[in-house]
Amino acid sequence: MENQNKKIQLVPAICTQCGAQLEVDPKAEAAVCKYCKTPFIVEKAINNYTVQHATIEHADNVTVDMSGTVKETLDFVGKQMDESRKTRRENRNINAENERLFITTFFKYFFIFATVITILWLLIFGISQ
Repeated sequence: MENQNKKIQLVPAICTQCGAQLEVDPKAEAAVCKYCKTPFIVEKAINNYTVQHATIEHADNVTVDMSGTVKETLDFVGKQMDESRKTRRENRNINAENERLFITTFFKYFFIFATVITILWLLIFGISQ
């Protein structure tokens, strides 16, 4: 009889599906949202409420959990950045090689042109003297 006379103290929570604010029995393992009728785990709904209504008064040290999705995301971004750097480096090397090839070809043809002009000059003006 004594247990029946005690009132259940409800605590604030947020539905894990629709985000509605609820009051739940913290001793229960699960409940159903009265708005969207979605079943949820009470502890998770209470934690969602706590996180959404948390305030930071003072933070000297912040630790970021680098496991799970956060680590996978950072690893993916790191790989993409490495590939981008590698591609830019390869493109710079290709451009430098093309520039060297252009300069070499230019001077080779310039030398041939200068030689032909010199020979023609000598033939034309060398014979007339």
